[in-house]
Amino acid sequence: MALTVEQQREAMRRVAAWRVDPERPVACPMCGKNGLVIVDRSARPHAEWYALACPACGLVETLHIPLGAVTPTLD
Repeated sequence: MALTVEQQREAMRRVAAWRVDPERPVACPMCGKNGLVIVDRSARPHAEWYALACPACGLVETLHIPLGAVTPTLD
């Protein structure tokens, strides 16, 4: 079950809040119930990857947030 565009935006907001306070319960962007499990699987500096899982509604999703390209400096 894929997230809609609006649910993806909400998931990004909730991941951002989770990063600030990982001990605080997070509501699922799909069903709205607390208990969303977030696992940071990022490959920084290239991208942020978060595995999302909700035991209430069965959501299993990976959220990909591309980061800016790293360009080598020429000295």
